[in-house]
Amino acid sequence: MTIRHRTLYVIVDLAVVTASVIQLARGLRFVVIAVAAVVFLAVGNGTVYLAGSKQRSIDRQRKRDYYAGL
Repeated sequence: MTIRHRTLYVIVDLAVVTASVIQLARGLRFVVIAVAAVVFLAVGNGTVYLAGSKQRSIDRQRKRDYYAGL
């Protein structure tokens, strides 16, 4: 079973929001949490995007190999 990329983006975003709320409840400064959240969102969503790019590349190669073998 594969998870769609849009779902992965939502999961990453929810994880960052949850972690930020927990850190706010613990009393960490808002500025520190905001900076960390932005960095984690960029890294997390970038990772999801790059994983999708790799998968699309593999799928295109499989399609070319399939049609070349016909």
